[in-house]
Amino acid sequence: MLSGPSQALYILVTAGLAGIIALPLFLQSRKLHAIPTIGSTNSWKSAMNNLRSMAGAVEEGYNKYKNAPFKIPILHNWIVVVSGAKLLDEVRMAPEDQLSAIEGANDFFKTAFTMGHRVANEPYHLGIIKTQLTRKLPTLCPIVEDEVSITLSEMFSSQHNEWKAVVALQAIQEVISRTMNRIFVGLPLCRNPDWLKLGNQHAIASIISGAKMDLFPRFMWPLVAIFLTSTENHVQQAVEFLGSTIRERQKLADLARGGEAVDIPDDFLQWLIENGTEDSEKDITRRILFMVLVSIQGTASTLMSAVYNLAAHPEYLVPLREEVDAVVRQDGLTKAAIDKMYKIDSFLKESYRFVGVSSLVMIRRVLKEFTFSDGGIVPKGCYIAAPSYAVHHDEEIYEKPGVFDPFRFARLRSDDDDMKQQMVSLGSTFLPFGHGNHACPGRFAAAVVQKIILAQIVSLYDLKPDENTPASGKRVEFGIFVGLDPTATVLFKKRSST
Repeated sequence: MLSGPSQALYILVTAGLAGIIALPLFLQSRKLHAIPTIGSTNSWKSAMNNLRSMAGAVEEGYNKYKNAPFKIPILHNWIVVVSGAKLLDEVRMAPEDQLSAIEGANDFFKTAFTMGHRVANEPYHLGIIKTQLTRKLPTLCPIVEDEVSITLSEMFSSQHNEWKAVVALQAIQEVISRTMNRIFVGLPLCRNPDWLKLGNQHAIASIISGAKMDLFPRFMWPLVAIFLTSTENHVQQAVEFLGSTIRERQKLADLARGGEAVDIPDDFLQWLIENGTEDSEKDITRRILFMVLVSIQGTASTLMSAVYNLAAHPEYLVPLREEVDAVVRQDGLTKAAIDKMYKIDSFLKESYRFVGVSSLVMIRRVLKEFTFSDGGIVPKGCYIAAPSYAVHHDEEIYEKPGVFDPFRFARLRSDDDDMKQQMVSLGSTFLPFGHGNHACPGRFAAAVVQKIILAQIVSLYDLKPDENTPASGKRVEFGIFVGLDPTATVLFKKRSST
């Protein structure tokens, strides 16, 4: 126990650190005074509750202050939440050097510490996603179909064509993990269980360590990250899988640039090598791990929601099958065919709306003081975000928002607004991918993968709930993330008639 001068020094240092942390928050609070608060302005209990689950506070604020800003306390900072087309337009049109989407994402996901500073500060992979990945989706569809078909067959096959119980999230994660890795690194690595396991471990560890870092003020993140993250260990393990492949790919790229005719793979790893600014095995591997992280978790959560609702409502199988069978019969499972699957698209879009992935989207870090048109001021260092789940359950926007209506968006389609109703469309009333120039660039690839998986499932399998398990479709929350019970179990069986 400390006593005398040591105790006095301890108290002085503790008080000094508390003052360093509290002073900026106090100054921010004064400037934010005109914006109403959800929770106590001085309560760390409210902030801690929001770190565990943000959805309740966001929904409360939205119901009280819809179409106007309100603020939510988090430890060491504030999030100003805005909704409505007018305010969201002001946010999405603000310059990056004032409201930064990149810095907002980096802060919330601790990218610099869970993936590396170059990944956070030099996001050239975003350009590759927007150009190479999106542009090549038509040629990637056969590859995706092949991997999905093989994976589903391995997972859901039953010797006597009997019902087989599977944990929905685990099953969907495996299908998506193998499929996305087929796009990222190709065969045979995409089917290596140790590689897939490492990618999943790194994703989970990154999310958990990022949440733990939120307990500390921002200036302490570089220090606490040393003890809380396992990034370097995961990267080194990943290099053991990818290192030799990267070296071989680099040699092929050099030969091609020299004019030699060589057979070059057409996957994300190759695009990074040919278009990126890094050449070390470790740096390129970091980018691949980052792609695995951002592409699998959210995509799997939403597709799991769709599968669970399909099992709970098997009456939707018939109209979905009719659509898939008719389109595939005419065009095969091509990109053109996928674009014609309006009911499949609507089913997935409704899954995004009904459960979603996050209670907040469009997260921006304020780099320069920002003033809304209504006079509300948000000081430098705070965050601004939009309330996706609350908007998606607003009865003034959606009829019977508490009901899962799988063909809601298919009914709204017409020749005039056909594109508007697609799941990848953006707007102030459908926000899972964000809004504006910084919306998720990978949403087109995610949509194609999800549609192919769901189309194959409805075409080849019967589904029903597993009544022998206690798991349900209840919503679970972790920070800003929302989803269905990850232990929910459904029953699969090979389709009785095809």
